[in-house]
Amino acid sequence: MNRAQTGLPALAIALLVLTVLTGLGLAIADGALASADRNADERRVASSLAERFVAAESPLTERANVLNATRLRRLDASGVERSFPVADGRSFRLRANGTTVATTDDVEDGTTFRRLVVAERQQTRTLRPDLRPNRAITLPRRTTKATVDLSPPANTTLTTVRANDRVLLRNTSGLSGRFEVALSRFETTRLRFEGAGSLPEGSVTITYRAPETTKTTLVVTVDG
Repeated sequence: MNRAQTGLPALAIALLVLTVLTGLGLAIADGALASADRNADERRVASSLAERFVAAESPLTERANVLNATRLRRLDASGVERSFPVADGRSFRLRANGTTVATTDDVEDGTTFRRLVVAERQQTRTLRPDLRPNRAITLPRRTTKATVDLSPPANTTLTTVRANDRVLLRNTSGLSGRFEVALSRFETTRLRFEGAGSLPEGSVTITYRAPETTKTTLVVTVDG
């Protein structure tokens, strides 16, 4: 009997310890599940933001996976929240090649997605070719428009300007002056100048905006 009474306190202590351990285990499990849910949500939002930033219809891109470098440089946190509603109310940071482009300033850890993309910027260039050898000049691919200034010599009549096989300008009496011409971004454009007489340097000036591209690592972090 004494032995049974002696074992009761030990049993009570064992039950108490078991209850405490069970409670701790449940608390840890609940915390792990909550953390897993939060991480999954962060991953979903970060992945969605990364995809939307570089999509063809994104306000940041020229086409899919090609970012407009000027628009990217001008982006800020309010611009992200306005253009990409999935970011609304989230803490986030957007970096390009190691430089922070837009952030809510309260990102501590979070989930990160990386995308290798291309940043494109436009550079203005001017050509004053000597067209006496073959009356043609090739512009870089993806040049979409150009300004053509025509000042042929007195003994020259320039009647037609072609982009590959397409007629851009034509006047049988002679072309002279400044013209804005649209070009195809999907092919390399060869401008050809047709007429009678010589076209030395200075007769034709072409100003165009040429795209220059660089590889860029886009890093999107979402926290919370």
